Amino acid sequence: MTKLDLASERKFQIMRATIECISRYGYSNFSMQDVARVADVSKGIIHYYFLNKEDLMMAVLNHVSGEIEHLLAGSESIADPVRRLSNIIWICSGVVQSKREYYRINMDFWTQIDQKETVRLEVATHYSQFRQAIAATISQGIQSGVFRKGDALHFASLIIAMIDGIALQWLFDEGLFVYDDIVKLCEESVMAFLKA
Repeated sequence: MTKLDLASERKFQIMRATIECISRYGYSNFSMQDVARVADVSKGIIHYYFLNKEDLMMAVLNHVSGEIEHLLAGSESIADPVRRLSNIIWICSGVVQSKREYYRINMDFWTQIDQKETVRLEVATHYSQFRQAIAATISQGIQSGVFRKGDALHFASLIIAMIDGIALQWLFDEGLFVYDDIVKLCEESVMAFLKA
């Protein structure tokens, strides 16, 4: 294993431990010592890779958002905008089930946006990227005449709001509805609204 591979693996190990600590204790209630214990490394090793707790937290936020963006990138190969948008809705909705800890961590980051400007800006950047990806698909559908005319970014914002709202309700009360049924209803509602 090269030094670069070892460094990359060690950083990932520390970020995974941080994700576990945030899931256990919340954003504000874990310490670097907690991360060191879970990662089975010294605090010095953590500080070798990350300047401070905030630097580590920003790396975790980028990692979590990057994972979701990677999932979305798989939709780019679908040519039909209706099928691609449907796929995006299911991928985004599925994150709460398949990567539950990532979604919970995002919620913890949301609680910090009033206290930490860097977190607010980073979350806003990632939401902008999600909106842009969805809006690009909607714009393609508008240009090809399958979606109604309108502001693709506004439509994308509405879709994200629906997905986040459904996910939050399900996280708070898993027995509230059958998750796949409500996602299907969301998809049908979006398509009924958008189709020309």
